[in-house]
Amino acid sequence: MKKVFISIIIFPFLGIIAYLFSALYSTHQIHKGIYYNDKALLKEYIEWEQLRENLKNYLNINLLKETQKDEDFKNLGGLGVLITGFASKIVDSILDTYVNSEGLSVLLQENQMARKLPKPDFNTLLGGIKIMEFKNHSSFKIKHNVDKQEISLLFQRIGIDWKITQIELPEDLLNEFKKSNLNKIKN
Repeated sequence: MKKVFISIIIFPFLGIIAYLFSALYSTHQIHKGIYYNDKALLKEYIEWEQLRENLKNYLNINLLKETQKDEDFKNLGGLGVLITGFASKIVDSILDTYVNSEGLSVLLQENQMARKLPKPDFNTLLGGIKIMEFKNHSSFKIKHNVDKQEISLLFQRIGIDWKITQIELPEDLLNEFKKSNLNKIKN
């Protein structure tokens, strides 16, 4: 009787520990993949198809919002809709080409931000629990600030693994991008 009672307490506790550790392990593997620019890890812990579709939806919706606000596009009427549709197809094509482990690897080679991350070790593995925000039993979010802009990575449980399926970018990302590129064109 005592063994049954202990089993009833121990097994659920071990299940919860394994569940949390699997989420921590996945975040640690992504951290290692980014820090060491490891294409194999990035390929394994990111659900590329779903991530690509989510990014397409995000960018296309924001493109549509921006063009609807712009008076010049409103004055173009049907031609403005055609131009927006064409721009949307270009965005889709670019994302299909570059949102994969190879494309991310090239970005990481050029980006100095990845080198500023702490080296992945046991402390960063356990410290991951502080930055995880569980949304439900099958997903959690990690928020990260880059240049005072918050970027969130959404992990979803797929089988026993946790993979990045969505990146939430700042609302004003397109405005910042437009301003910075307009300044480059003017100079």
